[in-house]
Amino acid sequence: MTDPAELTALANVIRERSSEILASWIVAFERSPIRFRRATKAATHTAQVANLVEALGVAASAELRPGSDATRELERSAAFLGAQFASEGSTGFDVAALLLELRDVIATLAKPPEAAALTRLFEWLTVVALDTFASSGLQALRERVSEQLEVGTPVIEILPKVPAVLLVGEPSTSVLEGLLSRAWMVAIGTGAPCLIIDCGGLVEAGERNFESGYKKFLEQAEGSAIQVLLSSARRPVRERAAALALERAIAFQHFDRFDSAVAHSLERAGHLLMRRS
Repeated sequence: MTDPAELTALANVIRERSSEILASWIVAFERSPIRFRRATKAATHTAQVANLVEALGVAASAELRPGSDATRELERSAAFLGAQFASEGSTGFDVAALLLELRDVIATLAKPPEAAALTRLFEWLTVVALDTFASSGLQALRERVSEQLEVGTPVIEILPKVPAVLLVGEPSTSVLEGLLSRAWMVAIGTGAPCLIIDCGGLVEAGERNFESGYKKFLEQAEGSAIQVLLSSARRPVRERAAALALERAIAFQHFDRFDSAVAHSLERAGHLLMRRS
């Protein structure tokens, strides 16, 4: 257990020598052997590190136990740092290097018991920062994928008055809602009798999201004479889609194949179908 008097002394040293700590950290970070790509410079993060040093000076006057009230501000700063690194396209190695090099610089100012406590604390802060780094990176990836699906998913007229939306991948509920709304506006704008919703490209997670987006779409479509044609949907999806359409009194039909749905829509739209003799 660390001595409160020693912690107070360490807190005073950190506050008095904060500029020296920051300067030493800049050199150590730039030379850190665990940085590979070196995608960021120390100067980019000096303000954040200065805040960490200040928060550490406050925490050291109380206790250096991970998860305690005294270290809460440190943990928030570490989490923010991880998110910032993720937004800059840096690597987890840079995140770890920043905190571990800062730990080593400050540990030289502490006596052995306090140095051990600092090591445990900085290991925890590194985990916190890396967790936020990974979470932020994953969220950014999801947002990019959603944007690509929203922009790239085909919402087209196969032929005049034969609109279709070809769902693919794992669109979120909001993306599905937007795509179906766009397709519905195409159907309304062209005077089409049917709208084809093809689910052949949806993965399992996309199928799970389909119902929520479809419900919102049916609220918009309620009262219309346009028939919804679902194609290439697996049985659970099509059964639920049919039940929801029935609740809203919307004409609905399912086809196992996309071309069958197109043929039905062509016939309803008054196109002459070419038949083999």
